Amino acid sequence: MIDKEFLKTLTEVPSIGTACLPALNLLAARFGSGYERTFVSDGFCLFQKAGASPSALKVLFVAHVDEVGGCVYGKHTDIGFLTRAWGNDPEVFAGAELQAFDYLAESGAEAFDVQGEVAEVKGEERMLLYGESIRPYRTGWTFRQETSYDGDTIDGKALDPRVTAYAVMEATLALNTPEVGALFVMAEECAMDVARKAVTFLQANAPGLQLIANADVPGIQNIGEGKLELPAIRIFEGRNFIDPMFGIRVAEVMERQGLEFHLSAARSGSQTLLFSPLAPTLSIALPSQGVHLPRVLMSLEGTDRCIALLKAIGANALDGHLHFPSRLAL
Repeated sequence: MIDKEFLKTLTEVPSIGTACLPALNLLAARFGSGYERTFVSDGFCLFQKAGASPSALKVLFVAHVDEVGGCVYGKHTDIGFLTRAWGNDPEVFAGAELQAFDYLAESGAEAFDVQGEVAEVKGEERMLLYGESIRPYRTGWTFRQETSYDGDTIDGKALDPRVTAYAVMEATLALNTPEVGALFVMAEECAMDVARKAVTFLQANAPGLQLIANADVPGIQNIGEGKLELPAIRIFEGRNFIDPMFGIRVAEVMERQGLEFHLSAARSGSQTLLFSPLAPTLSIALPSQGVHLPRVLMSLEGTDRCIALLKAIGANALDGHLHFPSRLAL
């Protein structure tokens, strides 16, 4: 059963770039005292069973927690500030309700209202930000939008990435073993190479990894035969190969076990490729109607199925059902 109140809070809280403490602290509270976190500032946060070492990890679920938005640069006028924006055109942000917060803020309660405006600055369209508490070079901003539910539909901002981050958390809690961890990466929307910090950490500290599954939210138009209520195993992300032979074999196992999903490919990419050198890797996608907007739509049923798919993948990996023998004839 999806905790709609928690998911609502998780999607409404602001976290952009590597300023992700508001979202990560919510996840930490949900994991509770039975889990410990390895937090690397400006990098990632790994959740594992309390007392476990990363060396115990065999299965790792990955998601990102940062949403689209931007950060403030210097002053442009007496009351306006230049900004850097990512994830959409400045006009989209300027036409929406916005919230801002200090880059070091630890909860959404520290957010405050701001207003945006598009202006031409030295021949370039830039978004200007106005608000009483803005501080140059340390104020982040994003959409302000209340999340709502209508039947099966989730309606809100930051569903990419928070719905699949929620699915990763729930699957990890359900499997409840030191051999399974949840890794939440920052800055995927604006600086994907930040995830390399997590990859370097895992190379040094998690030599026993047998499977990595990265879960993300593409726009439905970017995934083949996409359906809001159906998660997918993507064997291609844009031009990138995400272990297609492994993904197809895992899909065969999941199909035999009656999981609701489909095998697909995406026109867009995620951070999955960065992790694939570490272990056999899967790309799990749950699409949204609209992407990087103040309001997009997703499916509660699809979220439930995504959690179920991740749980089944993890359980089968731990049971040895996803250790496929080589078929190379010598």
